[in-house]
Formats: sequence, C-alpha cells, structure tokens
Amino acid sequence: MMGVRGSTLIGVAILVWVAWIVLATDSEARIERTCQPVLWFGNVATSLTQLTFNEYQDSVQESFESADYACRFTVWRLLHEDAWIESQQGTDPEAPTGEGE
Repeated sequence: MMGVRGSTLIGVAILVWVAWIVLATDSEARIERTCQPVLWFGNVATSLTQLTFNEYQDSVQESFESADYACRFTVWRLLHEDAWIESQQGTDPEAPTGEGE
C-alpha cells in the first residue's frame, strides 16, 4: 500500500512541476524551470558530499552545473533550434538550406 502512495506523490509532484513550467511567462523561464530539478538535486548532492567527502565537493558541484547547462541546451534545441536556423538563413544568403542533401 505504501508503494501506491509514494507513486501517487511522485505523480502529483511531476504534474505540479509541469504546470509550473507551462505557467512561465516566456520561453527562457520555461527552459529554466524545466531544468530546475537538476539544480535541486545538485544542491542536495553537493551538500551531502560536503558532509561526507569534503574534498570532492567542488567536482560534484561542477558536474551538476555542467548537467544543468546540458539540460538547458537540450531543451533549447528541442524547442527553438529550427526557428533559430531559419532566422539565420534569412540574414545569410549563402547559408545552406538543407535542400538536396
């Protein structure tokens, strides 16, 4: 019975997180909110590492900062890369169009 409650809580947390993302006012805020859990887990992991293996704290923090950047880049590419490429091709007449490749 406890497993059902735990999965329900996780499901509700995910729904709240998705609603929080959708309610953002602009695209940049949506990307930031999408990747926010990476920073939350990073803060917890960094704190636990600082308590137990202090010498590894900086490398753990850097790893999660890198993961946050990777998340933001991935979400940006999924949502905006095509529009960005189109806008760049509109300003550069020699840009490849992707036709005939």
